[in-house]
Amino acid sequence: MSQPARADGAARGPRRAGSLLGGTAVLLTSRGVAGLLSLVGTVLIFHQLDVGTYGSFAFVFTLLGLLGLIADFETTRVVLVELGREGEDRLESIAGRFLVFRVGLGTLGYALAMLVVIVGPYTHTEIQGVAIGGISFFVGSALWSIISVCQAKLWLRVVGGAIVVGAAVQLGVVLALWASGYGTLLRYIGAYVASDAVALVVLLIALRGTFRLRPQVDVASWRRWIVQAAPLAVGSALATLYFRVDALMLTLRLSGETGRVAIALYQIGYKFSDLLAFLAPALMGAVLPLLTRSWPDDRARFHQVIRQAMMLVLIVAAFATTVFAVLAQPLIHTIFGSGGDAAAPSARWLVAGQALNFLTQLVYVTLVSVDRRRRYPFVTLVGLVVNVGLNWWLIPAHGVMGAAIATVVTEVVVLALLVDAVRDLPVWPLPGRAVAVIAVAVSVAGAVAHLVEPVGGWATAGLAAAVVYLGGLHILGVAGPGGLATLLHESRLVVVESPD
Repeated sequence: MSQPARADGAARGPRRAGSLLGGTAVLLTSRGVAGLLSLVGTVLIFHQLDVGTYGSFAFVFTLLGLLGLIADFETTRVVLVELGREGEDRLESIAGRFLVFRVGLGTLGYALAMLVVIVGPYTHTEIQGVAIGGISFFVGSALWSIISVCQAKLWLRVVGGAIVVGAAVQLGVVLALWASGYGTLLRYIGAYVASDAVALVVLLIALRGTFRLRPQVDVASWRRWIVQAAPLAVGSALATLYFRVDALMLTLRLSGETGRVAIALYQIGYKFSDLLAFLAPALMGAVLPLLTRSWPDDRARFHQVIRQAMMLVLIVAAFATTVFAVLAQPLIHTIFGSGGDAAAPSARWLVAGQALNFLTQLVYVTLVSVDRRRRYPFVTLVGLVVNVGLNWWLIPAHGVMGAAIATVVTEVVVLALLVDAVRDLPVWPLPGRAVAVIAVAVSVAGAVAHLVEPVGGWATAGLAAAVVYLGGLHILGVAGPGGLATLLHESRLVVVESPD
């Protein structure tokens, strides 16, 4: 879909991503930077609050994360498909209707979050924390409705910039509170809400003159989106639960202060898992529009996009999982001090589970792109049942390690079931040679990290491992002759030659 020219001859809208790798790199870099800034803020908060209070802080965002799906109801995926297939003249209309719809869903999410903490066994401070943190349901809904438009048009640079600026302001507020000694649970929660608000303002400024955002009430469109998204929403709600419910189950199976300490340690692992989690939306934000444009008329292009996406996922996931497994203990000790040492074993498992989830997400967007939605809820329901059962059994005896192991086992079960759901689609053959090259390169990189860390520290070991890993991928030819250069060229082709 070409961008119509303005009167001055310039293409309408920000610059479009030129390749799948380039678009993914922009989003991945911005989300990675935002994640690192958030991690720095979390470390400061962890050191200023006592462990029990930090556990309450972690609980607030765990609850908001679980209910956050209501503020989307997976309609973003449906609207992304619609935006990708409709003409430029429909851009403003769809965006305006989606904005009002998302804010309405955010209101519902906020109400449910407040109901949970008011009715449940939670402290007055935790209720206040959810009341403040839940404001992000409204601000975030508006932000992500606009980001959806940008993803559909592959305007990814402005999205990345807004995310980074929002995260930088968030860290600035946290630093000011920490340095002044005025940091409290509620004030720190407010700093996280500010992130979305700032990102929204930056995005609106960047897109001024590109299109006019006119909020519209359109019940017919909303009803259609809900019907189309319902299977995805149910499935994603269950997926969010099976991936995150372990944190809540720690407070149920380990009572009182023991539970709060356990969830605090567990959230340390989740901070590293979440850093890795930025890859999935970064990649899928570029992959889904390309798959939608290719299906069903260009099955060869469809397969090419899948192949490229899988290689990118495996390259990052394999490196992050392996090197983190080697460096987790010294890394966590440096950042969180001796109080966080006990989090390292479970953190390794959580990062491995997140790496598996990348593949799950890729299969998921594949099903969305071909309008196969109905099987997804049943698969994630199985995942939830398996996860709750394993957590109920393992947590009393093994604590946070039991919860982490349950997460990985559940992810393997869900991935296997979803792969079976795409067996008849043009996703085969998988890039077998690339998988073998990645396995060899990451094994060598892990060994290098293990040897360098005792003498050079974890930062030097990580850098050395990265250099060796990229060199191995290039020399061994992860995408064939030409190595990484060939990978970049192929990722550009799937965008340039994609129907538009």
